[in-house]
Amino acid sequence: MQDGAKWIQTVIVDDDFLVRSYLKQLKAWEKAGYQIIADARDGEEALELAEERKADLEVIFTDISMPLVDGIELIRRLRETNNAVYIVVLSCHDDFEYVKEAMKWGADEYVLKNSLDECSLYEMLVAIKKQVEGRKEKARRDAKARCLMEMGRHTLKYHFFNGLISGNFQPQERERKREEAGIAGKYTNSAIVNMCILKWGELKNSYSPLDLEQYAQGFLQKLSEETKGKRADLPDTEIVYLGEGIFCCFADMSDLRLSSLMQQKLASIAAACLRCCKKEIHTFAIGVSNVCFGEAGIQEAYQQAREMIKVSFYKEGDIFFYGDSPKVGKVLPQEAEDLLEQAPSYVQRQQYDLLKDGFQAVIDAASRQYTDSRLILHWIKRMDRQLHFERGAEQYAGIIRIRQLLDICGEYRNKFFLKGKRPIPESTSQGVRLAVHFLHGHYKEQVGLPEAAEAAGLNPSYLSYIFKQELGIGFSAYLLNLRMEHAKALLCSTNEKVKNVAAQSGFNDYHYFSKAFKKNTGVSPADYRKQNHLK
Repeated sequence: MQDGAKWIQTVIVDDDFLVRSYLKQLKAWEKAGYQIIADARDGEEALELAEERKADLEVIFTDISMPLVDGIELIRRLRETNNAVYIVVLSCHDDFEYVKEAMKWGADEYVLKNSLDECSLYEMLVAIKKQVEGRKEKARRDAKARCLMEMGRHTLKYHFFNGLISGNFQPQERERKREEAGIAGKYTNSAIVNMCILKWGELKNSYSPLDLEQYAQGFLQKLSEETKGKRADLPDTEIVYLGEGIFCCFADMSDLRLSSLMQQKLASIAAACLRCCKKEIHTFAIGVSNVCFGEAGIQEAYQQAREMIKVSFYKEGDIFFYGDSPKVGKVLPQEAEDLLEQAPSYVQRQQYDLLKDGFQAVIDAASRQYTDSRLILHWIKRMDRQLHFERGAEQYAGIIRIRQLLDICGEYRNKFFLKGKRPIPESTSQGVRLAVHFLHGHYKEQVGLPEAAEAAGLNPSYLSYIFKQELGIGFSAYLLNLRMEHAKALLCSTNEKVKNVAAQSGFNDYHYFSKAFKKNTGVSPADYRKQNHLK
């Protein structure tokens, strides 16, 4: 077999061990490009193998007369679910009536067992291979045609429901578009389950448009099977992909009369959608509308479902029902506007604690009123521009929870408030990294080597040794530099007394601070302020 060619996956079924052994040892299989992936003693075992390997099984050689499930029953049951596999019947001279029955149920070919040898088997396998490859090519063409037809139908469905949502249709046009798209439901009363991939913006930067479109079409098929194929008692539903990781299940409630029954059916549809989303590798948020009445009700249902997606910015969970969750706020909290104005001053004066408190106030205020996440995202962009902080489009797209505002505050801290921080070499051990992170978070407190060692999970003496070895600076000197940089920033940007500056920078001994400061800068703290204070 040539390199790169694909083996034809084959199973042999016969209750006679000697027959199976004889057939498997023939070299013609490998020569013709076949791989015997398994053998079975009867039809029952063969059916189990066919189910396990249905994705790649291509050819079955089977005896007719076998215990339990014979060859005829095997062929009949295989053809109920698999028309692609090529079936060859192994027969004896006195099996001709059985062979005719096997051919009637879908066998492709038969061969006498006692006529098989290397030469005859090879000739048969070469001929079968052409049939198998032709069948596979036809299956590919049929699948492509079905895909194109489904894409065309989906396009019609998309335009129909998009028209309903936007309210663009006149009554006669609405009915004509519905019939063109092959939609059974009238949608005079409607409900919507909206499913949204939360990190779609990040996915767009990781996958090609074709990959994303193929994923969307595959997920549409799964949703359709989950909501239509498994529950005959559910109302008519149509699944539509609206783009940008947004999928909608439109549920037609037009034929139902009891409100309680409508709610029950809607809950079942939502549960089916949730099951489907849970199986995916991507994280979905799901918003569910009320049942909305009248032909224009579908517009209201869509707005309700979309609004519930926004609630996921604040609340942990997979699915949100309209009415069970608060309405989304349409106004940015005043705390956000205030912080936008104050942040540059906090950076200039190195008042990180105030900046962090401001971010927490924004989180608390926005969470109380469930501020529209789009307003929060726009506010973050304004804050970035205000502080001259660069962030890529994919990073903005990755902001999907309100708690991530604290991460953004931390990014500001790393860029604007840790100017004395030395870069940590990539080769630095985990213990030293933990100690460094501890120092940057606590240098203004009365901490030292014992506390840092405890945070890093190391012996203090050992931490002192490897700290100097890996960073090229002693532990005490590193901590002193952090405190000095903070003191310099306060002297430049505030009018705090020098004694207070020392205390706020982690020095509990004012005289030591003054002495160490002059040694570090060549001037006293007071003179340094005169030379560098921001007017």
